[in-house]
Amino acid sequence: MNLFFKNKFFLCTFFLLAMEINAPAEALDGPSAALEQIDTHKKVISPEEYFWIEGQARFSARIDSGAKSTSIHAIDIEVEDAAESMMDNVGKQVSFTIMNEEGDTWSLSRRISSVTQVRNSQGVEYRYNVPLRLGWNNINKTVDVNLRDRSKMTYKLLIGRDWMNREVVIDLEQ
Repeated sequence: MNLFFKNKFFLCTFFLLAMEINAPAEALDGPSAALEQIDTHKKVISPEEYFWIEGQARFSARIDSGAKSTSIHAIDIEVEDAAESMMDNVGKQVSFTIMNEEGDTWSLSRRISSVTQVRNSQGVEYRYNVPLRLGWNNINKTVDVNLRDRSKMTYKLLIGRDWMNREVVIDLEQ
């Protein structure tokens, strides 16, 4: 075994031993002990739920702990006095239409809070973010939601970690 691989092996072994030493006792007792440690103040959410946007638009949503940010199906996106660069449009008013899975539409207008670079299977995309109020089960939060054409996707609303923010636990068995 050459020196490079020996060093990697010892480093990985050390890391794994350190992690086991520092692991909480309840984590070593198995999955049932870990479930007992869930914060009872958190609400349990299933991977698919209905959400209200701005208290008026009902969307079937996919809850995705792997997604950092929330994304909504938006069409007819028009920036007032648009600049060529998306970054130069931050702070400007944007009008857009959101559409749920049933084809119901709502026209909205918000200030662009930022532009996000999103990496996905299609490559890199840049999307406008706007603040929207999303409600589920008496939790109402305003988060920056990125506007995207999700017409080819089953879920027109994807809920990311920004909305969950340690207040919900996803139950994958629901």
